[in-house]
Amino acid sequence: MMNPDELLGQSNLANSSLDQDFRDLFAMSFTTLNISENYDQIYKKDPSCAIPKRLIELYVKHIQPDYNRMIFNFKKKYVYNESLVEKNDTKEQRQGLGLVYDYIQNYDVDQPFNIFISTMKISSLLWQPTDDKNTKGIRKEIEDKKKRIAELKEEAKRTKDLSKFHEARKLQSDVDDVSFKQKIGGSIRSGNDDEVKMYGTGINVPTAKEALEFMNSYLSPQKMNEFNQVLKHAKIFNYISYCVKEMCKIIYYQPFTDGNKRTARAVLNLMFKARGLPPVYIKAKERDNYKEALFKAIKDNDYKDIIGFYLFKICDSIYELDIVPYKNERLADFHEEMNGESYESVL
Repeated sequence: MMNPDELLGQSNLANSSLDQDFRDLFAMSFTTLNISENYDQIYKKDPSCAIPKRLIELYVKHIQPDYNRMIFNFKKKYVYNESLVEKNDTKEQRQGLGLVYDYIQNYDVDQPFNIFISTMKISSLLWQPTDDKNTKGIRKEIEDKKKRIAELKEEAKRTKDLSKFHEARKLQSDVDDVSFKQKIGGSIRSGNDDEVKMYGTGINVPTAKEALEFMNSYLSPQKMNEFNQVLKHAKIFNYISYCVKEMCKIIYYQPFTDGNKRTARAVLNLMFKARGLPPVYIKAKERDNYKEALFKAIKDNDYKDIIGFYLFKICDSIYELDIVPYKNERLADFHEEMNGESYESVL
C-alpha cells in the first residue's frame, strides 16, 4: 500500500489500463472543458450539461478512479479554501476541516452508510478544535470564578458583610450556567428557533423540532434502504442529483447552530466517494454563483442550476486532481525524451 507521500501528485489516469492515446484524449477533453469554462463559454452553450455528463460517465466507466489519489491531492491544495467560501476563517476552523477530510479519506465505503451518523460525525470534527479551545477557556473561567467565590466567602465571614455573600452566590450561579454551555459541533440545535432565517435570503429556517425530526428520518430503515438502493443501482447522474438534493435539504433544515453549509458539502463529498467521484471544492470567486443556485433550489424547489453547478465542479475536480498531475507527468517524460522540447501544444 502506498504511503501519503507516494500518493501525492499521482494520477488515476496515468495508472489506468487505457491505451496511451486514449489517456491523452481524456487529458485533452478535460483541458478543453477547463479552458472553455474559464471564458464562460460552456455555461452559455451547454445549458443541458451534456458535455460534463458525458465526460463524467466516460471517466467513471473507463478510469475506475482510486479515491485516495484524489483526496490526497485535494487536501494538499483546497481543503483550507472551504472556510473562505463562507468568509469565516480561523486557525481552528481550518484545523477542523483537516480533521473532516481525514475522516472522509479514511472512511470505508464498504461499511453501511447512514447520512445521519456521517453528518453528526462531520459536524463534530469540523468544530472539534474550536470546541476544545472554548472548553479550555470555560474551564479557566470556572476556575477563576470559584477562586473568587472562596475569597468572597472568606471576606464575608471575616467582615460580616452580607453583600459579599450575595456576590458569591451570584458568581456561583454564573459558574453553574457556564458549566452547561453547549458545544458547537455535533449537537442538533434546540430552543425556540421559529424566527431564524438564513442571512440575506429571506428563507425561514424550520424550527429546531422540525430539524430534529428531519435528521432522525435518516435513521429510518426506509431512508437507509432508499440511499443504498440509489448508491448501488442508480445511474451516475441520478446518483449525483440525489446526493446534491440531500445536501440542499440539510442546509435548508439548518440542524446545527453553525457550519451547516460546510458540514453538508463535506457529507456530499463523502457520498461522492461512495461512487468513486472526486471531492468537490468551491473557489471563492464561485461563491455567488453557488449560493444563487443553492437558494434557488431551497426557495423554489428548482434543483436544475445547483445540480448543473456540481456537474461542472466534478469535472473541475477531475481536471485539477487527476488530469493536471497526468499532464505534468507526461510533460516531464517528453521533456526528457525530446531533450527539453515542450509537449504543451498537444496537451
